[in-house]
Amino acid sequence: MTRSEPGQRPVYEDPDELQRLLIERRLSRRQFLGGTALGAVSLALAACAPTGAASPSAAAPAPSAGATPAPAPSANLGDTLNLATWPGYHDPADLEAFTDLTKVAVNMQVYGSTEEMEAKIRAGNSGIDVVVPSNYAIEGWVADGLIEQLDYKKLPGFVRADWNDRFMDQSFDPGNKFSIPKNWGTTGIAYRSSKISEDISTWKQFFELAGTKYAGKAVIVDHQISSIGSAAVALGYSLNVEAANELADVEKMLTALKPKLYAITSDVQPALRNLDSWMTIAWTGDGLQVGRDNPDSKYVVAADGGELWIDSYTVAADSPHKDAAYAFLDFILSPEMAAKETTFCLYPHANNKATALLAAEIRDNPIIYPSPDRLTKLEYASSATYNSAARAEMWARIKASA
Repeated sequence: MTRSEPGQRPVYEDPDELQRLLIERRLSRRQFLGGTALGAVSLALAACAPTGAASPSAAAPAPSAGATPAPAPSANLGDTLNLATWPGYHDPADLEAFTDLTKVAVNMQVYGSTEEMEAKIRAGNSGIDVVVPSNYAIEGWVADGLIEQLDYKKLPGFVRADWNDRFMDQSFDPGNKFSIPKNWGTTGIAYRSSKISEDISTWKQFFELAGTKYAGKAVIVDHQISSIGSAAVALGYSLNVEAANELADVEKMLTALKPKLYAITSDVQPALRNLDSWMTIAWTGDGLQVGRDNPDSKYVVAADGGELWIDSYTVAADSPHKDAAYAFLDFILSPEMAAKETTFCLYPHANNKATALLAAEIRDNPIIYPSPDRLTKLEYASSATYNSAARAEMWARIKASA
């Protein structure tokens, strides 16, 4: 997924100068990485050893002023770490800091979907050490032995009390035995208010308008979880709809809608920016980036429900560099480094101490950190939804329909 909240949600309609400069700087770097790294990108960077127990407190200085965590002096980390992750998720400066602490080269391989990551590690001998899948893949990966149970003794800096319970101990990984959140986000609606007169606030409203008043101007993403799931919510069903009759209703609706769409594509930004499309299913970062440059762009999480997702750090079962993998996790998950990562990618973090270290322009932004009541109706996509042959076949039929 390339990667969005209930109620109308303006995206930086009138930001102050500090916020605009901060968002512009960070997102332009993220956009560059996302646009150039859809292959295997190697960064000759180096890794670090575990941080120990000294983590910054919530009262510590902002990330840019904080000290980099120190490595454990006796760790034998080898010389390589292979990281499989998403575009624009890691600030090169953070990996360089990781580099400065040891002699371990970090090879960062960037993927456009969890499915691509899975194909790589499932083939065997991938060389991957740390991989960052979305929540719906984890249960199946555990069952098939693709990732290992985490050894928390090798993560001395991890403090469970520092983490937001909303994103921990979920059904896809009870007790976080195999995964620790990297970032989380939502799937929502982005639209241009200069063209859309309605205050769109629900999936029901989005799909009705897409097929009527704004026919030819709407986009749904090429991702069955997000598009089928959002349409299901519009019909009053669960994001993880499974019943054959309910799936049939969704298919009927989307098949009828398809010829009235501008496109089915996960690259939603260009058309929305150019006003070729006026409304789209989007993920958090898409809404944030378009809104940065276009004050009339709105981004909402639908009030009738939808998707909440987590991307998590895991260790590949056949990782050839496990010591380096754990050293990297202990380093990058410290509150200080986690705050730096979130400042760069602008996706929210599940570590409360990391959130407390963020600049107010990020921490208090309701697009990046929605209020808890905005998240109550959202669901995590399940492993069954991700692996559903019926949904995959249905999605293929919808896209192939006239």
